[in-house]
Amino acid sequence: MTDKSVGERLGAAVDAVKEKVNEGADRTRAETHEFNAETASNPVDGLMERGKAAVDHTKADLHGARADQKSDKATE
Repeated sequence: MTDKSVGERLGAAVDAVKEKVNEGADRTRAETHEFNAETASNPVDGLMERGKAAVDHTKADLHGARADQKSDKATE
């Protein structure tokens, strides 16, 4: 266990919250792209929207992992 100041822990906690907000935003965008893919009148547009959804899901997963890392850092 390391000696961290309250400020360092608070900073890590704030960073974790920011990552969680970004994760939620990316998941919302992914759902929007998935909806757009399902309702697209053109198959090419649907495929592009599915690709955008996949990118946003990946970004959300990355933000979630970073949030977990920052959270762990805040509780060390």
